[in-house]
Amino acid sequence: MDLAGAIVRLIEAGAPFGAYHGTSSGETTWFGFAQAVFAELGLDCDRVKPTTTDAFPRPAPRPAYSVLGHEAWRSAALDPLPSWRTSLTRAVPIVAVR
Repeated sequence: MDLAGAIVRLIEAGAPFGAYHGTSSGETTWFGFAQAVFAELGLDCDRVKPTTTDAFPRPAPRPAYSVLGHEAWRSAALDPLPSWRTSLTRAVPIVAVR
């Protein structure tokens, strides 16, 4: 829902052509994200265990730090999407019902 609203704001604002990273604000790791999902669902976060990238080799190398920037949103005088944690809190009740 956040991304859909952001796209509408881009169009309505007549934002300049370019790449806009449609990702939530803030940053976390996959481990932190999994712990937050467990917490939102009322599950035991201690069940989520950290691991390393080396434990799960991928066909292409991954950067150690790959947070996307939101400078394009700011340069178009638009606010980036809300924080990932806020969006997760809003989304969990919708997903949990299904």
